[in-house]
Amino acid sequence: MDNGTVKNFYSFATKYCSHHNPTEFPIYDSYVDKALRYFREMDNFFHFKNDELKRYIEFKNILLQFRTFYELEPCTLKDIDKYLWLLGKEKFPNKY
Repeated sequence: MDNGTVKNFYSFATKYCSHHNPTEFPIYDSYVDKALRYFREMDNFFHFKNDELKRYIEFKNILLQFRTFYELEPCTLKDIDKYLWLLGKEKFPNKY
């Protein structure tokens, strides 16, 4: 930015890609992040580090592992993305 601050557009970029090809590009946001961390802690569905969620190829792989572990193969990545977003929004609301 002009004032020297660094702005990360990762979440925006995932939304942009998803709107153009929703079946191939799941959306990353803080709600999905928190929901995936929750399931990792509760069921140990896949071992990943928190910062891996902010690297898109790894993020998508984590979602694929989530789908396999919970036997959700009939669901698209978009379906899983919506579920995780709704769950995260309900269970881990942002505090303003």
